[in-house]
Amino acid sequence: MPKNSSKKIFEGLISKTKAYLILIAILLIVICVLDIHYLSAAILFYILVLVYTYFSNKKRKAELSEHLQDLTFHVDKAAKNTLINSPFPLIIIETDGNVIWKSTKFVKEFANTDVTNNLNDLLKEIKLEIENNEENLEKNIHKEVEIGSKIYEVLGKYTKSKEEYMLTLYFLDETENINLKEKYNSSQICVGVVMIDNYEEMNQRLEDEEKPGVLAKIEKTLYDWASTFEGLMIKAERDTFVCIFENKYLPVLEDKKFSILDSIKELELSDKIPVTLSISVSNEGESNYEKYKSAQAGVEIALGRGGDQAVVRKEGKYIFFGGKSQELEKRTKVKARIVSHALEELMEQAKNVMIMGHSNR
Repeated sequence: MPKNSSKKIFEGLISKTKAYLILIAILLIVICVLDIHYLSAAILFYILVLVYTYFSNKKRKAELSEHLQDLTFHVDKAAKNTLINSPFPLIIIETDGNVIWKSTKFVKEFANTDVTNNLNDLLKEIKLEIENNEENLEKNIHKEVEIGSKIYEVLGKYTKSKEEYMLTLYFLDETENINLKEKYNSSQICVGVVMIDNYEEMNQRLEDEEKPGVLAKIEKTLYDWASTFEGLMIKAERDTFVCIFENKYLPVLEDKKFSILDSIKELELSDKIPVTLSISVSNEGESNYEKYKSAQAGVEIALGRGGDQAVVRKEGKYIFFGGKSQELEKRTKVKARIVSHALEELMEQAKNVMIMGHSNR
């Protein structure tokens, strides 16, 4: 490693030692002024301190030099020249919290932030991982830590030093990148499919003059609900609607447990039949069409479970939200329709179908 680069770190180590020696010297002088009889003992003590400091620093510098050489062994010459003058905050520290050296950039970056607790937690985590993963031949460190209002990606290497490990850590401010990523993810499209469970049954039992008014109330309720999260509700079929909205509103709908399930049942419609919904929302898929197909599959699942519920497809799994009423769980017509479709497909795929009667006794 270049001498100039190493010298900066060693000077930092020596300057700290000098400060301690000066402090000790001042204390001994004060003691001797108060009582001259301690002069010989003070001089002898200070000589011993100087000798210990000399050999201790010599050993420390050797360890640090070995660490830096190991750190830059596989790095080209240009990278070695910029190690110490890195544009990123850099600190050399032991896992017991003993700071060997920190760059000017590190000092400036955290001038107004107390990083002690963050560093201690980080060091404990790194030490535990090192001891549990001794096969890490690369001796690399890659962590993410939140300090103050910023998020940093921590990169570095480590070497063994006495009973502890000596770490060289770079702190890369990733706050802006993470915020941009979150903003991008939040702006992605979610596609939902909303189906009126018992449309056919309702259509049969309502009088002709009642139908337009009842359907208008249902549609208005759905459109108003979509507007609360800036969604676009489109009527696709007579009993089916497609809803499009930004991903950032999905947690809001989940927190409210898809309140539209209860709102639709509270409408003052005809006393002849309650109206319930099956809702499916998906944010999985490379394209909006794939998200739509995923939402369609979710609706079938909701209907198969009895309807009157919402299904959210995300992160490879389904999450279910149900309304207050469970009566649709007991209703046979919605389930019968789904089961009949499944049975029809099985019969079409089968080579032979046997039908036999039975009697209940």
